[in-house]
Amino acid sequence: MDKDQAIRKTQKLMAVAMDDRGNRNEAERALVQAEALIRKFGIEQAEIASTEAAIDFDWADAFHAYGSPQNPAKSCPKWFQIISTGVATFTDTIVRLHYDTTQGYGVGFYGDRADILFAQWLAGYLKGSVWAALNRARKDHPEWSRIEAEDFRKAMAVRLSSRMKDLRRERDAEFAAASNRQGTGTALVLVNDKLARRNAEFGTPQYKSSRIAMRDRTAAHKGSLAGDQVGFGKPLRGGVNSKGATGAIAPSKPAFSC
Repeated sequence: MDKDQAIRKTQKLMAVAMDDRGNRNEAERALVQAEALIRKFGIEQAEIASTEAAIDFDWADAFHAYGSPQNPAKSCPKWFQIISTGVATFTDTIVRLHYDTTQGYGVGFYGDRADILFAQWLAGYLKGSVWAALNRARKDHPEWSRIEAEDFRKAMAVRLSSRMKDLRRERDAEFAAASNRQGTGTALVLVNDKLARRNAEFGTPQYKSSRIAMRDRTAAHKGSLAGDQVGFGKPLRGGVNSKGATGAIAPSKPAFSC
């Protein structure tokens, strides 16, 4: 194996290590192997992330309709916009509001093909989780009107989005810690390189922040707690935080304008 081959092998290993949503042991092994090649061949960070030697990303986009084919959505609710921005952050994609003449309103994900496929699936999975949780909550609160139901959905979406951003920050912190232990910054360099190239391809993401009003404290509190019950590929370390939007006004969360 010459140095050029070692660089490309390192890039593939780092791509596996970067994707910490899957098999954690596999990601750690890939990182160890990549660091070994870096030391053996004297590979510089710039050589791994350079334009000429960088990983070949398969840029793509995918539309996720909010409604069903039989009932296209006439708008994209705020709570689903909140979830979608969390999904985009978690999956290294960009999300934008879209309208399709046959499928109605929904969101489009942009990024590497593997990332957007995961984003599409996760958005649908979390959308279904919100509706399922609301149906369960309504059994205990048959008196709830549309107002309480919407507060439940928004609070649950805020909590889910917050958890996904926590997971992303945890991943970056682990990469930074691994870099400090090994004396290199390879993992973070590749992550930042991918995001920079993604933005060059699709444009920098623009998300608007808005305050989410909650009119029913009980419904909002139950929605936030329901958001803690949904599992991801990688659970939060040390358990989940049960704090959520229990007051009249929830924290600002990025979304897009319908």
